[in-house]
Parts: sequence; C-alpha cells; structure tokens
Amino acid sequence: MLKWIYKKNTLMILVLLVSLLIAAPAAAADATLPEVRTLLEEQYVDPVPSEVLTAPSIQETLQKLGDPYTVYMTAEEYQNFIQSIDMSVTGIGVYIKIAPEGIRISSIIRNSPAEEVGLQAGDIITKADGQSLAGLSQEKAVGLIKGPEGTAVWLSVLRNGTNFNLEVPRRVVEIPNVEGKIVHENIGYMAIHTFGEKTPAEFDQAVKELKNKGAKAWIVDLRDNPGGYLTTALSLAGYFIGDQTALQTKDSKGIYQAYLGQKQEITLSEPTIFLTNENSASASEILTSVVKDYDKATILGNKTYGKGSVQTLFPLSDGSVLKMTVAKFFSPYRHEINGVGVSPDIPIVNSDSEKAAELLLASTLDSSVNANEEDRVQVFADNKSWKIPLKQAQTPDYWQAYAEMMGNVGSAYTHEELEKGWPLYYPDYQELNGLQDVPLDKKFTVTFSGPINWETVTAQSLELIEKESGERVPLEFKPLSDDKLQVIPGDLLKSGKTYWMVVHRTIQDQKGESIRENALAVIKTAASDTPVQIQASRSQKPPQSELLKMSDYGQAIMDIGLVKGNQ
Repeated sequence: MLKWIYKKNTLMILVLLVSLLIAAPAAAADATLPEVRTLLEEQYVDPVPSEVLTAPSIQETLQKLGDPYTVYMTAEEYQNFIQSIDMSVTGIGVYIKIAPEGIRISSIIRNSPAEEVGLQAGDIITKADGQSLAGLSQEKAVGLIKGPEGTAVWLSVLRNGTNFNLEVPRRVVEIPNVEGKIVHENIGYMAIHTFGEKTPAEFDQAVKELKNKGAKAWIVDLRDNPGGYLTTALSLAGYFIGDQTALQTKDSKGIYQAYLGQKQEITLSEPTIFLTNENSASASEILTSVVKDYDKATILGNKTYGKGSVQTLFPLSDGSVLKMTVAKFFSPYRHEINGVGVSPDIPIVNSDSEKAAELLLASTLDSSVNANEEDRVQVFADNKSWKIPLKQAQTPDYWQAYAEMMGNVGSAYTHEELEKGWPLYYPDYQELNGLQDVPLDKKFTVTFSGPINWETVTAQSLELIEKESGERVPLEFKPLSDDKLQVIPGDLLKSGKTYWMVVHRTIQDQKGESIRENALAVIKTAASDTPVQIQASRSQKPPQSELLKMSDYGQAIMDIGLVKGNQ
C-alpha cells in the first residue's frame, strides 16, 4: 500500500518519476496562487528567489522556478498522473523523449494501439492531428496525443528520413508492472516497468514462481523504467539488503534523513545482474544504487538518467495538485545521483545488455554449455571473475553483446587481439593470409594438401561469418577435385564489410583423421564505389610458415582468392 504523510493538514505522497505518456498541465486558477507561493517558500528543496514568489500566475511562477519536476496539475490531470505510475493509461501506449522535430518513441508498450498500427522505437512523431509538436514541452505534446477512449489521433511520423501519416486509436492501456520468465535454462529474468502500487506484490509473485521453476541467478531489467513511488523502491530494496539503509535524502535545511529497506520473506543472494540505460530514472536509480553500494549485483548497460530528486504531491483548495521537489536523494553511502546518475560496472551501450548478462551468469551456473573448461573465456569485472561459455558467445544472438563486453572487461587478450576481434571468438586458431577489396559476388577456393572426405565439410565445419553481426553467410560447397573445394556464398556479400572464413578441425581426410589445426582467414569486401582489380593467381597462397597442417598429409593450404564470378 501507499504510504501517506500528513503535514500541515496537507495530504502528500513521495513520488520519484521522470515521465510516462501523461496529460499536460492546464492553466492554473489564480485563487490557488498564494497556496503555491507558500508551499514553495516553506518546503521547496532550495531557497526560492523573490522574483519567483512574486510572479503574477502559477504558470509564470513555475517557469521562473525552472524545475521540470515541479508541476501544477488539475484534478483530472492528477488522476491521469497516478494512473501512469500504476501503468494504466488512456492513450496510444508509448514511452517518449523530447526530440527537436517533436517527440521520439523510446519504446512501445506491448499489445497497445501503437504496436498494432506498426509504430516502432526510434520513430519521431512530428504532428498530432495536423499540429506540429516541434518545440513543445513534453507535457504539451503528450496532451495533443492523448484523448478520450474510443477516439483516434492522426500522427505524422518520421522514420529513417521518411515521413508518413497514420491513424492511431486511443484506449486504456494496461501492462503488468513486473514481467518474469526463465531464460537460458535457470536464470530468472524480471523486467520492472514502473515502481507502482502493485509492483511489490507482482515482484514477490515473480520471484517465487521463478524460484519454483529452478532460477539460480537473476537478471533485473530496469531499462526505460521512469520511476514511481519511493515506498515501492524501499520494498524492493528489502529483497537485497533487508532493513538496512536504502537511500538518504537531504532537505532544504541540509539535513539528511535515512530510509530503510523493507525486510522481505525472501532474500535474493544468488548471482544477480541489473540492466540499466539512460532512461532508468528516479526510483530505478535508488534500487540500482542500493545493490551497487552493498555489492549485491553487477550493473550492466548505460549510465542512468540522473534524476536524484524527490517530489511530493500537495493537494490545493480547488482540487488541483502541486507536485513539488522537496528533497534530493543520495545512495545509501551518500553518492550523488542528481545530475550524475549511476554508472554501470560494465558499460553495454551498442548491443543488447540482456544477452551480455546471460553470458556472464551462464558462467556461474552448472550447465552443459560451459561444462568444458577449455570452452570458456575468463574475464574480470566488478571485482569478480567470470568464465564465459565460448560456444554460446559464438552464436549470432550473443555475438555483438560479447564483442562489446570484451572491450570493457579485463581479460588475458592483448590490445592487438582485441583490435582484430576474431581471437575473442576463435582463440588458438591459426590466421591465414586474407584478402582485400573482394568483389561482392566472390567465389572462393579452398585447397588442401591431400584428399578430403567431402561429407565432413558442412555449414558447421566451414563458415563464412560477417564480423560485426556474427551472421553466417549461407554457403554451397562444390568439390573440384579430391583436395580442392569451391565455396560459393548463397547471397551477395555486403560492401565495405569484414568477413571471417573459419575452417574447423571437424573436417576429416579420407582416412577419417581430422586436420590438426583450426584456421581462419580475414576477408574484406570492396566499398561500393571502389574499383577492384582481380588477379587469379596461385601466387596468392600464404607462405609455408603459415600453412594449416593436416594429419598424414604434412601441410594443407587454404588457397583463397583464385576464383571470381564464373571464372
């Protein structure tokens, strides 16, 4: 339940929130201006200049104050605000951020009107019912998009440089505060969307259900969580620190006040990773700073929003409400949050931090994928040692997250190996001479020094991999002789890209013996505007010292670059 505080006959609730898609504040009634002035003078977090207190209207007063989190709301707008915290809103169902052209969609609520009409994260809404949103405040822009249930709004949308219009219906959008599932066999994943009234109960239910399903480690996803109630943050903190100090606030007089976590029936002591990004704010930052200060979890992702202030809701005499900043909050150890944010232990900005978390946690669990010590890569981060299952990292789903993570953790890899990239995925492979400016319709020839059992050459034993994405290029294999193979990409290669041709030791000769070493060649395609000179010459073979060895045949060579097109 919410914790209500009575002070000077005014009903208040501590709120920590950045923004959901809520209604815009309307013009204030002059009758409540004296009340607003008194509240600002007596309870605002910082001293208020006289020019603010003498402004002729509430609108001008708050404009001069310059605090985006101190907002006047009508009674109706207040109800919309409370509904937004508890994830029940009437609208189109998107999270947003201000952009120069209008408002940018940061994420889409599942099963919402926005999802149904095909809106996407990254889209910029430039107009609503023909009115430009450029230059408007977030509240005013939202007010133009929201409307009564059963109506619709025409939106002008900018996506990747292309403008289009579409009609989006408005309706009540309800989503759970917490969503839980099991990932990668025994990792409990919990996405917390907001710190609402029902969040503690939903979190508790998710924890118990996932434990019953075998969860032995945890991912807590706070990405794009704008915050909510302070009491909810304290409740969730109790799952990690019990009733120890969860945060400290400092009021206008410089006095600190400690808030304790709420001890829970269950304590999450298993390996835990928190996911954050630049939209994780307020109550999200409280919970993140708790587990970081007490070393209860490793933080992956981007630095949080940096909204370290507490707002209280003050009902006014005409039924309207002033949401006003009354304090600044700090981590349990008094680390600054406001304007600073909480930094991750391992930055993951350009790829999916959830996949990076799964890789790290898989190393802490008993699983067949990491049972072989030789198939794991040891890294160091957050004063911990992790052993990442390499076979999992080599798959396209985890490829990019693994690459970014390896650039931000400690490991035994040299700077040169990190720059090359391929040793991260294929350590101990022998590098063969590669190719530059390869045409996009290239066919390749691989030549061995003795007869090969071509049945052992498969999509798993010989791969062509795009470096950035880990995407495997479909290949056709055409034996040219008992020791020479033509490798034909099923799709045109992409211009200006780097590929790795990887030959695994699962290839066997005609006596059933495997080649002695794994090998890899780096192939770079030509840029689309670069003319390419093709030379089909056997002189392009690597020197003998770099040749791949094969059992009973001395040396086998990977002869790349002899065939182009139908040549």
